[in-house]
Amino acid sequence: MAELLSGDVRQNANRAGNMARSRFYVCPICGNVVHAMGEGSFSCCGSQLLPQEAETPDDAHAFTIERIEDDWYVTLDHPMTKQHFISFAAYVTTDGLHLKKLYPEMQAQARFHITGPGTIYLFCNRHGLFAQRTPKIARPSSAGKLPAPR
Repeated sequence: MAELLSGDVRQNANRAGNMARSRFYVCPICGNVVHAMGEGSFSCCGSQLLPQEAETPDDAHAFTIERIEDDWYVTLDHPMTKQHFISFAAYVTTDGLHLKKLYPEMQAQARFHITGPGTIYLFCNRHGLFAQRTPKIARPSSAGKLPAPR
């Protein structure tokens, strides 16, 4: 606490089990998804899996994150055909991961219960991984409930 108040913030040196270091590995053959809290060595269908590098969404993969009640509602205008689709959406916070598998011919959308600030990841089977931080969450009111969304 004293470090924070003095402005002397130190980087977390814990290299193991840090959700901020989340990596996704996706099999190009079967679409299997592996999540790791850091670098790892994984294989699937006889292929070595490489960690996906998350990019800022481009115009074709821009997605919205809006708060609806106590959930983040993520939507994207993206093809959902068998050849080109969003394979999964994930919500990563400092202490957890929630992953939703999406399939062709579904809607490109996901809903996650808000558990704190975090990052939303979407994986396009043709263009890779995209990431965007969740909007800031208002502090709870004195009654302990989150204020209604505007």
